[in-house]
Amino acid sequence: MGTRKTKTQEKISNRQLLFIVFIIRATLIIATLPVLTTGHAAQNAWISSIITMIASIVVIIAISALSLKFPKMTIVEYSKVLLGKTGGTIMSLGFLWLFLHIAATDTRIYSEVLADGFLTSTPLVVTAGTIVAVSALAVYLGIEVIGRAADVLMPVIISFFVLSIVASLSLFDLKNLEPVFAGGITPVISGTVTPIGISVQFLSLGLLIPTLTEPEKAVSTSAVAAFLAGLALIVTSVIVVGALGERLSSSAIFPLFKTSRSTVFTRFLERLEAPGIAAWGLGLFIDVSTFLYCGSKGLSEVLGVEDYRPLVIPMAVIWITLSLHTYDDLFELLRLFRPETFFPYVSIVGFIPVLILWGAYIIKASSGKLHGLQKHK
Repeated sequence: MGTRKTKTQEKISNRQLLFIVFIIRATLIIATLPVLTTGHAAQNAWISSIITMIASIVVIIAISALSLKFPKMTIVEYSKVLLGKTGGTIMSLGFLWLFLHIAATDTRIYSEVLADGFLTSTPLVVTAGTIVAVSALAVYLGIEVIGRAADVLMPVIISFFVLSIVASLSLFDLKNLEPVFAGGITPVISGTVTPIGISVQFLSLGLLIPTLTEPEKAVSTSAVAAFLAGLALIVTSVIVVGALGERLSSSAIFPLFKTSRSTVFTRFLERLEAPGIAAWGLGLFIDVSTFLYCGSKGLSEVLGVEDYRPLVIPMAVIWITLSLHTYDDLFELLRLFRPETFFPYVSIVGFIPVLILWGAYIIKASSGKLHGLQKHK
């Protein structure tokens, strides 16, 4: 009878990491298209998408490069090395809260979409509970299962996404993308704030890199994933604005799905948003599974528990509860993503702590205090 692998034995390939990072990045950011809905980029949303892609690559390199300084440690473990036990624990709890909040928010958004357009009589608790329960099962089985699921689902998600884009081409009008820079650079920058803030999700790399078969390639793998997700965002922005025009696309809650819904091929073939919704749902499974894994594994290290699995079910229950009771409705939920609210929040909990860790690393590395510690564990 085989034995269960311990957390140090669980491994995923770099290809699987690329798929996971691409999926968790693309799933929400393409569905909600924040370059259009949270700023004032309007017809220049595609320019905002280019800036967002570049900034996201910088963020992911900064996070993965720091983790690569401690290839056998998670971000929880090396935070304690750099900041001491108390400081590292406090910072780690902030990261774990982000994992919890991101996954709960993503779950609630998708549950609202299903309730509004497909499962109108199904209580939100059933939809959210199902999503989290399936994800919790994958997490309990281990990160390798999540990696294999990403292998299987990646081509399906890409196919559904491409189908949604192709279906929208019938409405495309290049004139909707003009004029370029009509309002100057400020509206363009406003469209980048929230999607760049969403890059805080890359902190999950701090828990995933130690599970890689080739951790030395983590930076390049992560950067490629961010680049591909950025390309998908650029393409989506161009197609949506070209199809709907800047006014309709900016006012829609989910612009890509509104575009697909507006597409009519024949009298009997219309409202083609279903493939996009399906792709989003499959991506959300990887998204929630990844953050639930990172949250439970990180919490087990904070608490000094050897195996994270006993924490999965309690955390899943908290996930469901938070997704249902944090927001009264979809509109209150989406207000979280306003640039003036969202970016300061993720900066305080995510970006600034990463800068602090980098500063602590540079100081300790230059003084020789990290000698012999980075390869520990």
